[in-house]
Amino acid sequence: MRAESLSWAEQERIKEELRGIINTLIRGCEALDMEMAFGMFSDSPDFLMMGTDGSLCDHKTYVKNNVDYLRTCASFELTTFGEEIRILDRDMAIYSWAYGVRATLKTGEQDVVEKAGATFVFGKMGDEWKVDYYHESSLPGTRVPKTDGLSPKS
Repeated sequence: MRAESLSWAEQERIKEELRGIINTLIRGCEALDMEMAFGMFSDSPDFLMMGTDGSLCDHKTYVKNNVDYLRTCASFELTTFGEEIRILDRDMAIYSWAYGVRATLKTGEQDVVEKAGATFVFGKMGDEWKVDYYHESSLPGTRVPKTDGLSPKS
């Protein structure tokens, strides 16, 4: 079934479902809640993530790398600049996301990525959408030194 065979209402329902999932990812990252942030990713052998450095990793490695990083953060902020959703069929869609990141580390330093992009390939597993493939790209990030003179957050 191609997306053209889906009604406008069906396509809009899928788009809203995917937006809700991405919003949960954002809320999870900003709350430093790893389970909420990474629950959308398929924990299957088919999952593949391509990082900004061209590295490829499986689900376990992807989640571990992100959990390890988020544990160093005192706060994490994501700003959405744009999104585009392409519905391929009833059970597959591509979500493209343009965003920026500002993470304040427990040391007081900040990691800033002004512009980044992500492509999520969603597949329907039963009644649930999961990401099977994820590709991220960005301009190089900047580490901003602590400048406020206050002691680091714990």
